[in-house]
Amino acid sequence: MFILIALIGGLILGFASDRLVTGWMESSQLYIIGIPTHVGVGKITNVTFITFGNGEAVSNASITLDGAASSTGITDANGMLTLMVNATSNGNINVTAGKKEYRNATSTMYATPGLVISATPASLTSNTASYVTFSVSSIGKPVGDVLVNLSGAGISLDGITNSNGEIVMQVNPPKTGTISAIARKTDYTEDSTTITSTSQQTLSVSSSHGAVTANVPVYVTFTVTAGGLAVSDALVSLSGTASGNGITNKDGKAIVLVTPGAAGTITVSVNRTGYAGGSTTITSTGTQSLSIASNPATVTAGVPAFVTFTVMSGNNPVSESNVTLTGSVSASGITNQNGQVILLVNSTSTGGSTATATRNGFSAGSMSLSASGQQSLGIIASPSNITNGVTGYVTFTVTSGGSSVGGATVSVSGGGITADGVTNSAGQVTLQLNAAASGTISVTARKTGYVDGLTTIAH
Repeated sequence: MFILIALIGGLILGFASDRLVTGWMESSQLYIIGIPTHVGVGKITNVTFITFGNGEAVSNASITLDGAASSTGITDANGMLTLMVNATSNGNINVTAGKKEYRNATSTMYATPGLVISATPASLTSNTASYVTFSVSSIGKPVGDVLVNLSGAGISLDGITNSNGEIVMQVNPPKTGTISAIARKTDYTEDSTTITSTSQQTLSVSSSHGAVTANVPVYVTFTVTAGGLAVSDALVSLSGTASGNGITNKDGKAIVLVTPGAAGTITVSVNRTGYAGGSTTITSTGTQSLSIASNPATVTAGVPAFVTFTVMSGNNPVSESNVTLTGSVSASGITNQNGQVILLVNSTSTGGSTATATRNGFSAGSMSLSASGQQSLGIIASPSNITNGVTGYVTFTVTSGGSSVGGATVSVSGGGITADGVTNSAGQVTLQLNAAASGTISVTARKTGYVDGLTTIAH
């Protein structure tokens, strides 16, 4: 405001000096200046009017516009008034300033068709080529053959609009900042708009695996973001001890099959137009060793049993590992996602068999599975003597190695007797017997995995 007032003061003094020299500066004459003197049709323009006389600003002067635009107002204490001038047609705008004791002042402004320019998009990324459409119109209609000049943010370009009032320009600002777009054409008031050139965002990439194993294929998920937001259509490229690439989806993710050829470092680079590239690394480690364990740790020769084999590498279970049994047992299977496989083991003899775990990219692991001989069952009858023709109850106790054996079948035959029973958890079963003839009464105890136990009952 102070600069404008100083400028106005200079204009008044200069105007007054010029009139005194020429000899027709009148003390009762009011004078008026309008800035600017040209406005565009159909485009609202702020015009500042200045009234003065006798070499100083004149306040409270009335200003009236008519012709191509109309408006009124009163100057302030500095002799200034700003009006929004909206010319509705081409031609002159008559300006009249009046105040009591002063003769009216008149001046003329000129209304010419005003250009209106717009740009799409209005924001660009530095160092990224983008196509920008500029549209130029006047009083609601497109204007062709308009010169469009761009400057700022390190660029300088010119173009001419077509009959539709448009021009498409490829803009690649090397710097950040504001780009000014000015539309010019003879007999039209020029117009301008701005485009903002912003800096590139930097891509960042993360990996679902921080380390992989040499010669072991694995699917790795890479996530690309910029400013905390997912970035789609970004190119993910691998180099170093593994190669491969992928394109991120709408969630900024790309899944790539990674198969390192050796131990070392894999560099993951990401790029996308309009962004500064980013990278990360994955470590490719040497071949890991497999270990294998079984449950149970031993089996009984001649007794089929289901054995669970678990394959690990360090503290991690290893799926798709091949487990093979050799020696007194022949069997094989593939571990599940928990690193386990269940095999039916039927050792043909006592001694050991070898279980070996193998998988591509790992050193093989092995263990010995022992097969022990069958234990013998012992059986005791109480009482051990019965009387012919007299029904009695006999309790049979089955043991093995000094321990009770439940689930054993006890069979009694001979002396006219046929009876069977199964021992309880205490290894006992009680049978009702009645010998009806002479001969040996035999008692047999049987259970899978044991050698039969034998005894007799006297009568």
